[in-house]
This record gives sequence, C-alpha cells and structure tokens, in this order.
Amino acid sequence: MNCKFTKSFFDDSKPDDSFWLKQSIIIEESKIDYQCLLFKKSYKTGFWVSRNYFIYDSQLIKFKPNGKQYHIINLNLSRIQKLKYENKQEKESYNKKKYGFRLIRNNQYRELYSRSKELNQQLWEKLRKCAILTQFKEDYTLEKIIGKGNFAKVYQTINKETKKLYAVKVFEKPKIKNSETDRIALVKEMTIMRKINHKGLILIHEVYEDDSNVYFILEYLEGGELQNHIQKNQKFPEKVIAKILATILDSLDYLQKKNILHRDLKPDNLILRNKGILEDVVITDFGLADIYSSSGNYMFSRCGTPGFVAPEVLQDKIYDHKIDVFSVGCLMYLLLTHKQPFRGSNYEEIVMKNYHCQVDFQSIDNDISFDALSLLKQLLHPKPQFRPSARIALKHNWFQINLDEIRFKELNCDLSDTKDSTIKSSLSDIPFVHLNQKKASKNNFSTPQQHQIIHKCKESQLFTPKVMQQIDESLNDNNNSIKLLDNTITDIQVEDESPQSHLLPKYQIISKLNQVAISKTSSLYGSPIILNTPEVTSRKLIQGNQNDENQQIQTQKLANKVMNNLKSLESQ
Repeated sequence: MNCKFTKSFFDDSKPDDSFWLKQSIIIEESKIDYQCLLFKKSYKTGFWVSRNYFIYDSQLIKFKPNGKQYHIINLNLSRIQKLKYENKQEKESYNKKKYGFRLIRNNQYRELYSRSKELNQQLWEKLRKCAILTQFKEDYTLEKIIGKGNFAKVYQTINKETKKLYAVKVFEKPKIKNSETDRIALVKEMTIMRKINHKGLILIHEVYEDDSNVYFILEYLEGGELQNHIQKNQKFPEKVIAKILATILDSLDYLQKKNILHRDLKPDNLILRNKGILEDVVITDFGLADIYSSSGNYMFSRCGTPGFVAPEVLQDKIYDHKIDVFSVGCLMYLLLTHKQPFRGSNYEEIVMKNYHCQVDFQSIDNDISFDALSLLKQLLHPKPQFRPSARIALKHNWFQINLDEIRFKELNCDLSDTKDSTIKSSLSDIPFVHLNQKKASKNNFSTPQQHQIIHKCKESQLFTPKVMQQIDESLNDNNNSIKLLDNTITDIQVEDESPQSHLLPKYQIISKLNQVAISKTSSLYGSPIILNTPEVTSRKLIQGNQNDENQQIQTQKLANKVMNNLKSLESQ
C-alpha cells in the first residue's frame, strides 16, 4: 500500500515496486530474536489474515509454510508507528479492539496487529531497537548542547516517560540530504552501532527521524573527554595508564570479533562514563567505522586523524584490525610522556613522520619503565604482522605488573582467545618477546618455507629433528629465517617483503608458555612440529624401515600420547 508520508532520509533513491524483498536465505534458529503471529486485515475481503513473522538480524521476515522464499524487510531502514484499531461492528469480540504497528518503507506501508496489547508491547520493544521511530518531540525533551560537529550537534535529552537522561546526536537533514555518500555513511554508522553491546563502547538506544532531523539516542556519559584530563595532567602513573588501556583493548577485542574497525581512535573520541574514574573509559564516534573487508573495499579507505593513524592506512595498503591497535600505541605514548608520537613544525611534517612511522623512542627511554617500552614498541611497530592483536596485547607483562591480579585474570581468563580470530586476515598475530628474554635460536621458529611444507602434510604428521634439518638444508633458508636482535620485537627483520600488507608472510613464533611445555613434553601444543631439543634428539620416534601405512599409524599413536602428556601437564 502506498502512503502520503514525508519521504524518509533512509528511503532508497531508486526503490523497488515491491514492499517485501523476496529471497531464499538460511535461517539459524538460535539467532532469531523474536517470533510471533501477526494479523492483517484484507481490504479486498474484509477478513483478518494471520501469518508467522520473526525478527532476525534486524530484519522482519514473513514466513509462508508453502513458499519457497521468505518475504524480508530491513528494519534498520524502516519507520514504525504504534497503532490502535477499534471497530465495534466486527463480529468476533477479539477483533473489535486490536493493537499493532505501521511499518513504512519507500513510501509504502503495512499495518500489522498482535493478539493482545501485552504481546504488542513486547514486540514493540524489539522493533524500536531495530527500526526508526517518528515521534521524538513526543518522547523526549531537548536540554543543553554538549557538543557540535559539521553535520551534527549533541544535546542532553530526557525521556519524558522514564525521566532518564540521555545524549542525543542530532543530524540536520538539510545539510546532508543532497549527498548520497553522506547518507550511506550515516546508515553505516547507525547499522554498526546497533550491532554492538559492550560496556566499553557507546551504546545507541533508539533512532528517530522527523521532517528536519535524524536523532541518535545514546547513553549519557558524565565524565567528559579523556583529552581534557590529558591537558590538565603532565603525566599519568603507569598503573593508571594500564587501567585505561586495558579497558580500550578489551573493547577493541570485542569489535574485532564483530569484524568492526573503528578507524578513528584518539583522546577526543574517548569519554569517561563517570567523573574522575579514568579506567571506565568508553569508545565513541563510529562515524568512520566500517566492517572489515579482506579486499580493502571500504567507503573511505584513507581516513583517521594524523598522529593517531596506522602507517599502512596512509600508505594505501590493505589493512585490518591492527590499525586500531596502532592507535592505542599512539595513545599510550601520549599518556606516558605527555608528548605526541609524531611531532613536527607543521601538518605536512607530522603526516610524513606518521607515514614513515618515525617514532622517537630514544628520548623517552629513561622516562618510562622497561616493560612499558617493550609494549609500546610492539603496539607502534610499523609492520602490522608484527603488531599484536588487542587480546594478545593484554597478556603483556606490563599489564600483569600494573593491573591488580583479579582484573588481569578477568582479561586473560580464556587461553583460547589468542586462537579465536573472527577476522580472517592474513596478518598474523605473534606472542610477545620481552626485552629481558634470552636470544632465541633459529630452531625455535618455523620459517615460511617450513610452514608451507607443513601445511601440505596431514595434521597428525610429526616432524622429527632429522626431517626438520633436511628441510632447512634443502630450502637453504638461512637468509629468510626470523632474527631477534637486541631482544626487541621492533628489530625483527624480514627480507623480500611484499609491498602489500595483506600479502606479507606469516611467521610462527613460539611463546614462552609453549617453550615450557616443549621442555617437558617435547611437543609444541597445537602444532605438528617437534623441535630439535636434546630430549627429542635422544628419543627415537620411528624405528626401522616401515611402509607408509604403518608409519602413519605409529605417528598418530605417538601424537596422541604427546597430547595426553601435555594435558596432564596443564592440569597440574
């Protein structure tokens, strides 16, 4: 049905004739947010018709038992209004009064009703979190302005029903309605914010639209910008800085699992939830955020704030979540030293130093702790494949020293976190190599060539020291192996590096925890490689000349035995 409502900012520029998108999709039952029976009155026959509907991934889906396709509408781009139907001439008593809602999209609408007022209210609470509401002035009262940008102003606002205080980001439609790019960017910001629910990230409660504005109803943060606290203080104690960064990194880890890149982390976009509690910091402003793309297909590829942006962004390389980790490194440098990591006499000089990742570590060497410098160098590593992920960064010794034991364990309670990466990036994570760690030998690494050969083999196959030595000799990879110089991660050197970051080689570095396990069990946990240690050398894994079938069986038995030994070690 067509309607005479004002055209929505979220309507398509070239809408389809059909209200519903007819599509065949695979529904995961566990992800269905709400399911109900809704009624619609046929204007042709006058009868009430019922259908099954469910909310799934911010879509309202109509289910027809005999249909080959679902009927789908995107709630994020649809307006909703409450309805009340009354008709005393209806034959059945339960049809004389009904409660429902109107769904408006691309100048068309559908009116759907629930079984009861109570059920309709339950459904409405689900819909208002996904769709666009239309009566802002009836629901909220605008208070004082607390922020201002190019297209939007931020106000305090009070919900008239609950009397609760919120922040509202008001976008003026006349300033952006003529730009399709700005419209798509605003839709993306709204869509991404509706995907997140984490205490360290700004939460969006509702979205409204009227003739003049679009309104984002956000949680109200009372503590002010972190930037204000930085300007008031010369330096923060490392224990305080650790608490701040731990909260930010934990939030970034959540975003990574959601495949979201923030791309504009800086002090101005970090706001304290409560006054004076620095560690309760919240990441805000998702205006430049985007969903990770392995091909680098973003609306804006080169974006961010010079001085806080990763060099691979400025260099127009393919990037992933490590760009946000780099921004945390810039913030850490600022908090530790009260200086910018990239300093220059003008904007162009700052950008070029940022581009080439020219960070001055020498001047701050004596001003910060040994472990702080170790972490800082890794977060600000110019090569993203040697930069830790947010989850791995939280395991650094600096956090263990400066956080209380309960908080550190809370952030690192699941050892499987380091292996769980939702983003399928080719940029590999690496465990930390601390400055006080002894130099590692070449045998403690599998080189790219070894890595390639290993993956061609079955997962259960074990490589004896003799086989590993033969691989080294045949490949002659002495010049390509990883070297640790001066015991810092920033000194890792790789030859023949590809200019594109998404094509950089992967390296597997054995962590300190794994080295302990190796010394006791002669096996690398979760890896098909057995290292060439004295204990392994003295052990004969395969005796005599067996045929291929017997060798595989023997190898599998040994692998199972090694894994059982390792599990016993972990349980001690």
